[in-house]
Parts: sequence; structure tokens; C-alpha cells
Amino acid sequence: MDDITRQALATACGVLAAVFIALLMGLQEPYWAALSVMIIANVDREALFTKGVLRVGGTLIGVLGGYYVGQWAEGFDAMQIVLVAIAAAVGTYGRQRSAYGYAWFYGALTFMLVLLYTMTQPDQLYAFAHYRCYEIVIGVVCGTLASWALGPNAGELHARLKAQAAATSAPNAERQSLIAGLGAFTIVVIWSLFDLPQLPQVLISSLIVVDSDPLATRHRGAQRIFGCIIGGTAGLVVILVDATHLWWWAVMLFLGVFSFARIHLRKSAEAYIGTQSAIAYLVTLVGAGPPVSLYPPVDRLIGIVIGVSIMTVLVWALNPPKLAGRSA
Repeated sequence: MDDITRQALATACGVLAAVFIALLMGLQEPYWAALSVMIIANVDREALFTKGVLRVGGTLIGVLGGYYVGQWAEGFDAMQIVLVAIAAAVGTYGRQRSAYGYAWFYGALTFMLVLLYTMTQPDQLYAFAHYRCYEIVIGVVCGTLASWALGPNAGELHARLKAQAAATSAPNAERQSLIAGLGAFTIVVIWSLFDLPQLPQVLISSLIVVDSDPLATRHRGAQRIFGCIIGGTAGLVVILVDATHLWWWAVMLFLGVFSFARIHLRKSAEAYIGTQSAIAYLVTLVGAGPPVSLYPPVDRLIGIVIGVSIMTVLVWALNPPKLAGRSA
């Protein structure tokens, strides 16, 4: 069995374990545990371990910061929107310039999500912050242990952080961070005016596609929408065949993640389609157990498409063609 297949198998096992642990613990959104397994998946053990540690660290810092700042800013809508925009800009800059950019990005992202709860569901702020920590930690632990047990070079521990070089120059990172901040500001304002579905999914999807290379952002945006359609459609088909049967749901969850993870783990131009297909598949299939309605997963999928579309348009509009050409 080649390394990619072994890691895809480990990823599928990790996702299944994380989902069932989260369900047994009664956590609010088990799909966050599943997403954490998928997002840190990597054939390189050191890269997987690094992403896991930085994801947990960034999440804890973001939760704490968002919780206390959110309480302080509760009721001041304009201030909350500005804080969300600043966090988006800082997280994007840190992601592109820091040796541990993953922690900066997910710290800022979690901060924003917790802060948004003070705008939408302030009475559930503590529960959201509390459960989010558990969901992310469970996903990272399950993904790491599954890789160590079943992935390439099984049994070998690689518990070292792997620093990364800056992805781009400081001026370009500043430009992309300003676009990310403006995009986050625009999305929250549009959401408040038109009552868009699934604001967290809209915001997450928009920021993930912002790349240090403007041309890559356009490419990733198109791949994200395409992958969303593939993964979301596959998930909806599974639901339509038999939405409530636990064994059918679990088996198809495993097979779907395994298949999409094999694409995600390849070093190819289409790898990101596999990443997004897996994310959309998980978001569609994983709720508080097997889905009983099509409405929540469809809402989440709509949120992903809206977020990517808004941010992609801003990147096209605010990155001059000459700059995009030089960044390629």
C-alpha cells in the first residue's frame, strides 16, 4: 500500500473516531472534530503534527480572546464588525508571514467566530466557546493518533514542530490582509442587511481561499466552489438513499473521506478539489448524528459558495492584473 493510500485510510479512521467521540460527549457541532482531522491530514508526519499543535494552540487563544472581547463589545454592533475585520486582516498577514502562520490564521478565525456569537446568539456564547475547544482537540488527537498507528511509517513518532518560510513579501501580505479585512467587513454587513444563511460558513470559506498569490486565490476559489458541489452532492445522495440508518451513514462517511483524502494528499493541481470535496462532504453528512433533514446541510453549502464568491470578486477587483502576473 502506498503512502497516500495509507494516510487516506488513517484519515478516514480518524474522522470516524472523532465524530463518534464527539457524539458520545454530546458536543454541539461534531463536524468540527471531523474537519480538524481532515485539515491536518498530511503524508509528512512532522507537517501533520505541526498543523495539529498550531490548530489547537490557535483555537485556544482565539476562544479565550473572543470570549472576553465579545462580552466587552456585546451590544456595539459597529465595534464588533470592525473587530472581526481587524482579526481577519491580522490572521491573514500572520498566515503569510509567520513561521507558524497556521496558528495565527486559526487563532484569528476562532476569535472571529466566537465574536460573531455575541452578535447572533449572545446567550449561547459560553457554550459555543466551551464546545469548540473540545471539538478541535478531539479532532486533532484522533487525526494524529490514527496517522501514527495506520499512516506511513506507522509506529514512528514525529513530535517536532516544523517551521515554514514566509509565503510572500511583506508588502504583498499587507495588501492581501487588507483585502481579507475588507472582505470580512463586507460579508458581515451584507449578512446583517440580507439575513444570509450560515454566517460562520460564509466567513470561513471566504478567508481560507485568500492566498499570497492573487492568481492562486482565483484558482482556489474556483476549486473550492467545484469541490463544494462535488462533496455536497455526494453527501446529499447519501442522505437521500437512507438518511437515518446509522451503519449506512458510518460506512459512507468512511468511504467518502477515504476517497476524497486520496485526492487531497496528492501533490497535484487538483489536490485542493479533494480538500474542499471532503470538507463539503463532512459538513453535509455530520450533524448531531445522521442527518434528519436536508435544510441544515444545504444552508451550510450555500454559505460556503457565498463566502468564496464574495472574496474572489474582491481579490479580482483589488489586485491589479500586473501585480497578479508578477506574483504567479
